[in-house]
Amino acid sequence: MSRPPLKTVLRKRWTRRDLFKAAPIAVAGAGVLGLSLAGRGEAEVARQRGTCRFCLMRCGVVCTLKDGRLVKVEGDRASKTKGFVCEHGYALRELVHSHERLTHPLVRRGHEFHEVSWDDALGEVARRLEEVKRRHGAEAFAIQTGWPLVRHPLVPFLHRFARAYGSPNVATVASLCEAALRMGQALTVGSKYAPDVRKLRTLVVWGANPPTTAPPFAHVVASKALQGTLIVIDPVRTSLAKEATLHLAIRPGTDGALALGLIHVLLREQRYDADFVSRHTRGFEGLRKLAEQYPPERVEALTSVRASDVERVARMLADGAPTGIWQGLGVEHHENGVQTVRAISSLEVLCGRFDGTHDARSLLSPVTPRFAEEMLPALYRMRTPEPVPPPVAARTLGGERFPLYEVFNREAQGEVLADAILDGKPYPVRALMLWASNALLTASGTQRLAKAAEALELLVTVDPFLSASAQRSDVVLPAATFAESQDIDAEDAQVDARSLVPAQGDSWPDWRILRQLAHAMGLGRYFPWETFHEAMSAPRVAWMEAPSLQPRPEPQVEAPRFGTVSGQAEFASTLLERHGYEPLPAWSAPTEALTPDYPLRLVSGPRPRARINSQFSQSPSITARMREPEALLHPAAASAAGVRHGQRVELVSPYGRIRLRAVVTEDVHPECVVMPAGWAEVNPNLLISDTKRDPISGFPAFRSGVCRVEPLAGS
Repeated sequence: MSRPPLKTVLRKRWTRRDLFKAAPIAVAGAGVLGLSLAGRGEAEVARQRGTCRFCLMRCGVVCTLKDGRLVKVEGDRASKTKGFVCEHGYALRELVHSHERLTHPLVRRGHEFHEVSWDDALGEVARRLEEVKRRHGAEAFAIQTGWPLVRHPLVPFLHRFARAYGSPNVATVASLCEAALRMGQALTVGSKYAPDVRKLRTLVVWGANPPTTAPPFAHVVASKALQGTLIVIDPVRTSLAKEATLHLAIRPGTDGALALGLIHVLLREQRYDADFVSRHTRGFEGLRKLAEQYPPERVEALTSVRASDVERVARMLADGAPTGIWQGLGVEHHENGVQTVRAISSLEVLCGRFDGTHDARSLLSPVTPRFAEEMLPALYRMRTPEPVPPPVAARTLGGERFPLYEVFNREAQGEVLADAILDGKPYPVRALMLWASNALLTASGTQRLAKAAEALELLVTVDPFLSASAQRSDVVLPAATFAESQDIDAEDAQVDARSLVPAQGDSWPDWRILRQLAHAMGLGRYFPWETFHEAMSAPRVAWMEAPSLQPRPEPQVEAPRFGTVSGQAEFASTLLERHGYEPLPAWSAPTEALTPDYPLRLVSGPRPRARINSQFSQSPSITARMREPEALLHPAAASAAGVRHGQRVELVSPYGRIRLRAVVTEDVHPECVVMPAGWAEVNPNLLISDTKRDPISGFPAFRSGVCRVEPLAGS
């Protein structure tokens, strides 16, 4: 269905002048906003405690309201984050009361969006979804969720809704974030795990930037440089790297080679517990032969990390127990992401991370020696209240191509949506609902996704704002922000209806939208609860079993130590071997090599402090921190391209070109261009291939594409 450009949107659009006018309000704080209440008499003041859900830190906040309007956000000193709030939390009031908020449902009629009632909007969606089911089958409908619903208890109920309709296709942001890490670790030691930074003597931060992604704990991470050893492995010299004991500026896409080089040194110098390896690991001889191919001198040629530093770091890890490695998206976003994670996990096994000494067992969460019936401990225990929706015959999108992604995540791989919509692979998708997701902007394959949006018979977006994806939609349902919804982190059952702020306009909390849509579609028997608290509190039973892992896990050891199929740490993965993948953590170079035409690696997506993906573009105070994305490049790369600091440039790849401003800095690898993602006007996904994927997880290669830099004349 053609979606022509919008001529009319029934809302106020902010101009640049509006943003500048608003910025002082954002900076000045609640005192300035309070002036607007002068002359009304004494304002009613209320304070509400709750949780900020902009990121996964879940910081405790205290909100001050005057006459129902949010005027101040503070950190809650009684919470686990001890009063910390970042700039995103402080921007909450700007987003709640933004002039950009959608206040009524919108339905597209030709060139225009029209405001309609909720009954009309939900009726439209229900009618058109029933038509899609009648013409194409229920599996032709998919739901894609975004960052705001990461680890949110609404997601299992979205699965419930989709399966009650008859579709297996719910995809989350795990399609391109964190799942490759979880899979790689689980395939090696049986579960995802994270370092307990406070208990470590040696910490490696590898492809991650905790001061930006986990700011409440940044001081604990940085303290390792003073109270132990802190090693940062990253092509960017981040603020944390500048404080570290050692920074390894690695060539993007070569992390797996470095991990194998570190293993080479440990094995060559016999710096590992041979007895533990003999009793509790599988595939050691294969790993030894693999690591023999990565002596430090070859690793230096591959990674640009000096051979002497490879040896130094290996010895620091072996001698500095207890050790731990904090892995991030910089490791995952490559064509070899899962195997790279496995190589790093194998390195940790050899370094004694799981041998029971130095309280190392307590650092592993939640590997268990017990096997659940017919499932590995790493797999999700999917449960839902009764009545349970009937079984769905169709397999999830991506299930055949990425079977282990389906096994470990119990969901569709959203990165194949464009293939299903445009090519009918593995079957056609004709209706898509984006829930708290701006996937048409943030997923890989931007060009194909734009075509896919045009080919859909129905595109629905559920969002507080008219995002880039919402602008292409047929129906837009105005969701309340988390601040206007029930506090799902509240433990007190008596506060199940509590929200930080009253709902704005005619926006609805996500739960209400989902429940009412289910009822509009005749699926109300699966959503009988009035409140989300009632739904979450209802007794649950197991459902959505993983695809068979036959033969069932049968540990060959008396007391399995790890939650893998063998009960051992698997250098050679049983599941990878069964599914036809290389069982050892082998490294492979990016398939796109650097050439004279494209001499630089494009590292796209490292998060700046100012934005989280495409969020906060409606916040004046956040926008003031970073008004436009910037391309960071080394002086050597800038000189070769004839580019000056601050000059506007074009980044060009085999797939497209974008324009932005260059920042010349020695803080990036000489072969790199580094830029953030999330800007509709300057989208790095236009430069990334949508066919270069990790063969195990399906993750895109966001951080090892190729490009060149061209200066723009007159800039």
